[in-house]
Amino acid sequence: MVQSEWESCPNCGMNVSADAAVCTNCGMPLEAVPMPDRTRVATGMTSFMDETATFVPSVPPAPSAPAAQSPPPVVNVPAPAPQPEPPHDGRHARGAGKAVIITAIIVAVVIVIGTVGGFIWNRRHQSELAQARESCNAAVRELEDQYAATQREVDEAHELETLSADDVADEDTVKELKDAIDRYHKLSGDKSGLTCAADAHKDVLDYVTQQARSRADAQRKDAQAVAEAAEAVKASRKAQQKADEQAADAAAEEKRKQEQQTAEEEARKAQRTNDDQESTTSSTRADGENINGDWLSYPKDGKREYINARYGFGVRIPEDFAIVTPAPDNGDGRTFVNKDLDMRITVSAMHNVLGTTPQQQLAMYKSDHDVSYSLVEGDVMVATWAQDGDVHYVREVIGEKAISTIELTYPETNHASCDPILEETAPTLTAPYAHGGADR
Repeated sequence: MVQSEWESCPNCGMNVSADAAVCTNCGMPLEAVPMPDRTRVATGMTSFMDETATFVPSVPPAPSAPAAQSPPPVVNVPAPAPQPEPPHDGRHARGAGKAVIITAIIVAVVIVIGTVGGFIWNRRHQSELAQARESCNAAVRELEDQYAATQREVDEAHELETLSADDVADEDTVKELKDAIDRYHKLSGDKSGLTCAADAHKDVLDYVTQQARSRADAQRKDAQAVAEAAEAVKASRKAQQKADEQAADAAAEEKRKQEQQTAEEEARKAQRTNDDQESTTSSTRADGENINGDWLSYPKDGKREYINARYGFGVRIPEDFAIVTPAPDNGDGRTFVNKDLDMRITVSAMHNVLGTTPQQQLAMYKSDHDVSYSLVEGDVMVATWAQDGDVHYVREVIGEKAISTIELTYPETNHASCDPILEETAPTLTAPYAHGGADR
């Protein structure tokens, strides 16, 4: 049997059948090589084994003389025939040239791709570098502009540092302002050392940008703290100015009151002098005096009774009180004075046209004065208050047609001497028309 030793064409590598004489792809002739007769070799070895085989007895030989073993049979296998080299022709050369061309194309493509990629990377790197430099310059400019603006505000705040404790309501605000300004200068006021060099790498530019923005943020916060502290100082100064104005107004008001009290005291002294000069008596009667129509009894038990001719009310007056003349034109009452005690007793009456009640009369006094004591009992109303250093006591008897009134006035400093006189005199006031009266 004849078989081809080629499993594929040695020229083009195409698979071919075992009995093909020529490659169906490239046309290369394929020579067949006879294979060794494997049947014959196997048969010869079998015969050799049969001829050399010996009988082995069942009982082993004596141990003293071991039997010699026969050498194994040798089989001679013929060596394979030498294989012929495939022939070299033009087809093989053309295949090798094609491989070289493909390799060259691949190398060229790789070079082009590398060149284009390098160009793109360089363009991108330059663009990123330009953006980094632009961001860096913008951040540094922003920091410088902000420093210039905030520095003006800080310079204005420096003027407030010179205020003393007398200039502000709270001196701690000035101290807080000084601390804020010092912190601004130490931590964020310095803008030096940040530049965007033309030959700097992107990492350096990014670092400078970050530092500039960080300093700008810190500077902005510290400047805001300075501004807030300055506003606090301004508010404190305004509060102190207002307090000073109020103190000045209070001092002026106190001075005015003192001057007014002095003037009133001088007026009272002048009035007492006039009262002493004008005190007189008119015609006399057996038990008293008729003074311009009113009647004043002679002293009895240290008292003198006064009766008003028009309204018919009466009251008992201490004998050491002089009557003031002339009497009022309407004849509604009289005034008695004691210059040693600086005490005045005024009695009068008026028509109750509106039908006023004791409660309404008290409400009227409370609306006009700072009443410290009051009383309403039946038809009697009492009110007491202090004004300009004097005690004022009013007692009224409210009738249907008229109201009789007694008012006692004396300095607060004389209350020890005048209070007993008040307690003895005020209750003696009678109701209108209790003793007749012309208007009854």
